[in-house]
Amino acid sequence: MPDRMARKKDSSKPRSQPPELAGSAGFTFEDGVAAYYLVALLAEGYAPGIADRTVSRVALKQRNFKQPLDDVIVDFREKTGETARLSLQVKHALRISAAKTNTDFRDVIRDAWATYRDPAFRPGIDRYGAAVRDIAKAKARDLNFLCEIARALRLDRVMGPYLQVVP
Repeated sequence: MPDRMARKKDSSKPRSQPPELAGSAGFTFEDGVAAYYLVALLAEGYAPGIADRTVSRVALKQRNFKQPLDDVIVDFREKTGETARLSLQVKHALRISAAKTNTDFRDVIRDAWATYRDPAFRPGIDRYGAAVRDIAKAKARDLNFLCEIARALRLDRVMGPYLQVVP
């Protein structure tokens, strides 16, 4: 019987990043968001993000797998078998501002844009965003209004589809 301890681990395969190494600010809230989608997966049910599809897969901490919005990745499946993906960055709190010191917001926008520009992203099918616990309601309302204008003017071709802030 081969010695299992003597086996060398295959380091060529990418691995998920542990939360402790990925910067676990808001980790408890992130757990709650992940748990919500995992319950929908177990129940073969619906969940927020993509309508009329059931959750078919949930993945966490996927930056090592080239997912810019890496905290929670949820795959949905339609009755016909067609899939859709929701990519989320989870933040305990997020300040919406253009301040150069506001790296969290800048990082979310940068990663959302990278997700949209990924050749695997399917506009009109896949979605992306941020799940945030604490956010200024007035700023969230203003950002949501701007997203509505962008959709109405068909700026989604530039900024990405389904821009939405849910306070």
